[in-house]
Parts: sequence; structure tokens; C-alpha cells
Amino acid sequence: MIRLGVVGFGGYGWNLIEAIRKVSAQRPCRIVAAADTRMQDFPDKVECLTRDGVELFDDATKMYRDLRGKCDAVYIATSISSHAPLVVAAAEAGYHVHLEKPPAATVQEVDRMIEAVEKAGVLCLVGFQAVHAKDVRFVKDCIVSGRLGKVRTIACRAGWPRNRKYYQRNDWAGKLTSGRHWVLDGPATNALAHQLTNMLLWASPREGHYAVPTAVRAELYAARGAEPAASRSHDTAAIEILTADGTKAYFLASHCSESLFGPITEIRAERGTLVWQGDRQATVHYADGYEETCPHDPEQRLTMVTNFLDAVERGAGAGLRCTLHDARNMVLALNGAHESSRGVHAVDPKQTYRADDDTDAERTVVRGLDDLLNAAAQTPCLFSDLPDRAPWTVATEPFELTAYDRFPTQFRAD
Repeated sequence: MIRLGVVGFGGYGWNLIEAIRKVSAQRPCRIVAAADTRMQDFPDKVECLTRDGVELFDDATKMYRDLRGKCDAVYIATSISSHAPLVVAAAEAGYHVHLEKPPAATVQEVDRMIEAVEKAGVLCLVGFQAVHAKDVRFVKDCIVSGRLGKVRTIACRAGWPRNRKYYQRNDWAGKLTSGRHWVLDGPATNALAHQLTNMLLWASPREGHYAVPTAVRAELYAARGAEPAASRSHDTAAIEILTADGTKAYFLASHCSESLFGPITEIRAERGTLVWQGDRQATVHYADGYEETCPHDPEQRLTMVTNFLDAVERGAGAGLRCTLHDARNMVLALNGAHESSRGVHAVDPKQTYRADDDTDAERTVVRGLDDLLNAAAQTPCLFSDLPDRAPWTVATEPFELTAYDRFPTQFRAD
């Protein structure tokens, strides 16, 4: 029986609890404890856990201390800025860790966690659930097997509108910092971070490997005007990543799009093209006319939980599908994007409008952004590279990532 603890169950952590319960019907595992600093805000969940005999704590470090010898691993699903200290404390207490994505906002925090888990001899899986999906693994196999030939470019586009309520759900949503800690919240960091990670997985032709970013050129924008400029993170991003394997990956996404679409990722390779649609399927069009498809996998979260439990049971991390070392590549690309952009550039309010009359549902929309996202993805290129570039776009320079190990160097919050 694998004994589990959960840190942060009021938000996304509850989805993990439900996934663990489903998996427990097939394999011996049980949640023995849970911690959250805001238990008073969700009494129904507290009652449910209490009824199941789960020991509750309002302090994670106390839970770590009191559960020694009674718990094997912990799931951490808390705010981005709290990840590093909670993982380090869990590792030092001897627990294996399942960490919610993104692992951290900066590479130095990821390096701190890597050092802690390696020193303690424990495992850490980062919760990028999409890399566990059958359709994502199918895409990887098309590349690793050589069926597609060398991958030249990967371009992901997505319009995921987010309203005022989304940004009010906690004290760090849409912000660069929380207190004195970097958060860098935005579509590239959080809501669509899975897509950055997927692209790095696919950009490497080696099984089980993620491509290492060597340089990034990026344009980060903020169309929302509700926050002071110094604290407002990006809500729209165009990122070009050059990898050590020579593949270029493009991330083109926004929370201020006119409509909801994507993520859609197109891979262009020597022997064909592959289109992955996040909620539908992956389709390969080979140059010789042959086609392959793989449907969307709705069970990816359960597969992720099982992957972690298998590793804990074996006491070996060889089979983990996204370790801290793997996830560091995504954070490296993210930090490089901020450094290249040098700041978050404001979109001229004259180029935006407010949608929806409901105050909580009100959202900022950038005129013509859907066409811009699609055009950049088709090229592929950044927004400022387009012949008919929008007046608010800002051209940037590549930022080299060789030996980069600390954020920031040239990014400015103001």
C-alpha cells in the first residue's frame, strides 16, 4: 500500500485527489493526509476528506514532520512561488514528490529542487499530464522511429480567452511577482505550459528525451490594463525556441483572443506533416500519401498518477515521464523568452475592446488577434515578423541560453 499526502487540495489539487481515488480501485494506494492553509474556504472538501479518514493539516511542514514513517509520497498543488520551498522540505523529510506544473518560475528554483531531491535520494515527477497521453506519445513515436524524418519546425497556436474572474481567483494570477517571488504567470507559464513542454518533447528525436533550448526570441505582451504595469505579466505571447537538435519551435498563444480555439500544433518534417489537436486527435500526412491518426486520450491524468505510483513502488525514477531535469528545459525556455522580450510590452488600448456585460465575465479582446495567431503559426514566425504586422508589435533579439542559470539578467518588470 502506497501512502500519499496532498499539499494544496482546495484548487487543482482536488482533481488530483479524484484521480488518485480512481486509480486506487486498480492498485493499492491511499491518501492518508492533506494540508491546506485555507481549509475554511472549502468546508465540503474538508468534510469529504475527514469522512474518508484523511488526517488534515493547515501547515505542510507540520504534516511532513508528523507523517514520517506513515507516508511515502506527497502531491504538491500549490501556488507557483511556493513550489521550491515545499519540494525541498518534502525531499529533506524523505518523501517522493509529485509536483504540479509549472515546477517554478525560474531556473534557479528548479536547480535548487533538483539538488534537494538528488541529495535525499527521492523521486520527483512534474505534473505535465499531457506528456502521458497516448496521442502525445504517438506523436513522439512518429519522430523517434524516423517515420517523419528530421523535424524542421513545430508551431503551436491557441486562443484561450480568460475573463476578470480568472484573474481574481488568487493573488498571483496574471502577475509577474507574488510578494518578493517571481511568478511570471501567463499562458506560456501556466494555462498552456503543457504545449511548451509537448513541443520540447517532440523536438528531440530521442526516446524519453526533451530538447534543450539553446536560444529564444520572444515577444511578450499585456493587453489587460487592470494591473499596474510593473506587476502585470503577459497575456499574449509569441515565442521562437531554437533547440540543440536544430529544430525551431513556435509558441503563439493568448488569453485575449477573439474566440476560443486550439491548442493546435503543426509539425513540419522531411517526410510529412503532423497536426495535433489537443481535444481531438493527432493526424500524420506523409509525403507518399499515407495517413495515420491517433485519437485524443481523456485518461492522461490517471496515467500520470499511475506513472508516479509505479516509480514510487519500484523506488527508481527511470520510467518517470517528466522529471525535474526534463521540466527544467521548459522553464529555461520561459526565462529566455522573458529575457529576449526584455519586458512585457503593453498593447495600445485603442487596439482592444471589452467583451461581455457581466462584470466578473468581462474580458479584454485584442482586435484581429485570431488572424494574427493563425498567420504567425502558418509561416511560422513571430508577430513582428509578419509582412502586415500589427501596430502594437515589438521586434526583439534572440537571447542565448548557453550556461544560463539565473533569472533575470536583462528582463525588467517596469
